[in-house]
Amino acid sequence: MTEGGVPSAETAAYLRGYAAAWTRQREDTEARAMWSGPSTPGTSSRATAQVLTEVVGAAEHRLVAVTYSARSYAPLTAALSEAVARGVTVDIVVETLEGAGGLLSGREPADAFSRVPGLRLWRWSTGQRPAPGSRLYAKLAVADDRMLFLSGANLAEAGAERNIEAGVLLNGGPIPGRMGEHIRELQR
Repeated sequence: MTEGGVPSAETAAYLRGYAAAWTRQREDTEARAMWSGPSTPGTSSRATAQVLTEVVGAAEHRLVAVTYSARSYAPLTAALSEAVARGVTVDIVVETLEGAGGLLSGREPADAFSRVPGLRLWRWSTGQRPAPGSRLYAKLAVADDRMLFLSGANLAEAGAERNIEAGVLLNGGPIPGRMGEHIRELQR
């Protein structure tokens, strides 16, 4: 018997149930669809820009974003700057002109982040790619291994505001952490 008169076996069963419920609640994932562009009756749209800045704003410790193409985009630059200022480690993985094999033009995509001091830029070396023509084409952002935004949108104004883009925001559960760990392992 415990001090309160509840049998020890019942107390242990209660605590096991409580722990299992807590663990299950932590593993639950909230998934929200994102759609940028024209809406139709009965559908709602949350622009890529809104979701992307929500993910950046939610980061407390670590943020990683991966993109193929990037252009300077003031709202994203401001959100990333604020994240760095509040002590978030921000890593951006971006394709290079060389890696794109002539499919991108203009300035290096990484130049879009040159106004964010303290941000760390990463690239996939062409010498480490499995075959000629392999490209870094993923587009995602992970905040603190608990929030994951997957999208077809590049980190640029066109992808954030003008294009028709679709994506999903996962909040909670194991998938954001697995994706964040995968990217960290690739960085190593």
